[in-house]
Amino acid sequence: MQQYEKKRILIWGKTYPELSSKYTETVCTGGVLEDGRPIRLYPIPFRYLEGDQKFSIYQWITADVVKDKRDPRPESYRVEAGSIVCEDVVPTSSDEWGKRAEYIMKHSGWLFNSVEDLKEKERVDGTSLGVVEPRQILSVSVKRRTEDERTAFDGKLEDLTVMNEAQRAQIQMFDDFTVPELKTLGWIESRFEIHWYCQGKECTGHHTQALDWGLIELQRRQGIEAAQKKLEEICDLDSYALKFFMGNIKSHPTAFTVVGLWYPKRSSTPLLF
Repeated sequence: MQQYEKKRILIWGKTYPELSSKYTETVCTGGVLEDGRPIRLYPIPFRYLEGDQKFSIYQWITADVVKDKRDPRPESYRVEAGSIVCEDVVPTSSDEWGKRAEYIMKHSGWLFNSVEDLKEKERVDGTSLGVVEPRQILSVSVKRRTEDERTAFDGKLEDLTVMNEAQRAQIQMFDDFTVPELKTLGWIESRFEIHWYCQGKECTGHHTQALDWGLIELQRRQGIEAAQKKLEEICDLDSYALKFFMGNIKSHPTAFTVVGLWYPKRSSTPLLF
C-alpha cells in the first residue's frame, strides 16, 4: 500500500473547475516543492474545501500527498483532504515576483526554451508540466466551445443533480472526503485561445487554450470583454515579462494548454530564467 508523505508546496496555478461523474467536481492545481520541482495535485474539489483550507495563488501549503498510480505523468500526486494546511502567502511587496522566482524558477528541469523542447521531453520521460517564454504574441481570441462539450457538461450535471443525498455522499472526492450537497457550477460558453510564437528557432506558431482559473473567473463575473482585455494586457510583451505555465492532458499527452500565467512587469523582472 502506498504511503502518504507530508510535503510543503508553493501553489502557482489552478484551472477552472470541471464537473466529474466520479469526483463531483475537480480542479487541477499546480505547485512546486521546496526544491523547485513541479507537482500536480489532482483531483481537488477546491470549492468544497473548508474555508481555512482554501489556498490562493503563491501561497505555501503543507499536505499529505502520494504518487497517483492511475496517472502515469510523473508530476501527478493525490492529496489527503484533511491534511491541507495553508501557510504564508508570498508577500505582495515590490519584489514579490523575485521572491516567487526563488522557488518557481529554481528547478531548471521544467524551464523550456520552446514548446517543441517540452513535447520532446514528454516523449522521452513523460514530463507534463513546463514553463515556456513566448517570443511574440500574435493574437488573443475567443473560441466558442463545441456542442459535444456542452452535451457532456449537461449530462454530468444531470447525473449529479438527480442523485439523492445518500448517493451523492458516496461519491469519492478525495480518499477520505465526500460531499453531500452539490454546488452550482455554470457552463462557460467560450474560452480564450492565444496565438503565439515560442523561442524555438523553427517555431511555426502555436494556438493554445488558456485555462487559468483567475482569467475564467473574471470572465464569469465581468464578462468576456473584460477578461479578454485583461489577457491582452498581460500578453503585451513590452510591458510584461510573460511566461506560460503549460500542462498537458492525461488522455492526450502531446496536447499542452496554458494552465497559469507568470507576468511580472518588465521593470521588476527577476533575472533567474
